[in-house]
Amino acid sequence: MVNKQLRKARRRPHTRGGKVTNWAGTSAVFMVVMSLAFLRFQLNEWLVASLAVLFVLLIYLAKRYEHQRSMAHVDEMSGHDFERYLVKVFRANGYTAELIGDRGADFGADLICQKNGIRYAVQAKNYDRTVHKVGNDAVQQAIAGATYYDCGEAMVVTNSHFTSAARQQAQASQVIPVTLIGRDQLKRMIKHL
Repeated sequence: MVNKQLRKARRRPHTRGGKVTNWAGTSAVFMVVMSLAFLRFQLNEWLVASLAVLFVLLIYLAKRYEHQRSMAHVDEMSGHDFERYLVKVFRANGYTAELIGDRGADFGADLICQKNGIRYAVQAKNYDRTVHKVGNDAVQQAIAGATYYDCGEAMVVTNSHFTSAARQQAQASQVIPVTLIGRDQLKRMIKHL
């Protein structure tokens, strides 16, 4: 437990492509323009302060939205939060999605998704990617869920990676096709949010 807390404390905030630098530069330019406008046009101090506060609020909201689209945000989630988040991710990628895990026993599927007439039983696994890879038991659960919920295909989605046994089992499944969505594929899906 202590090691897990230490790992979380050491995590650095996720930034993509220097976004923090861009926001800092934009903020500096805004403040210079506001100062010049204040000096040139002698605007009311309250108006300048209000505009500055509004700008800072907009930056905060933009950063918060960007964080919600990052894998760092996903890594911080509980298993149940991850399942609810995946509903949004699948919907943003053109699927209909329903959370099954809220009903109690899920019979191997956390979500049921559908796209292009194909129903998918989805098993969600949110693990600490530095310690744990998803094994073939998750593939077995997804196949069981697809059978129980009368789905044509199964998926296992994780913020981590898969063991070679999981990949082998997914490829060997002949009755129900299984798609494995690992960290890299999930990153691409999240970009559609």
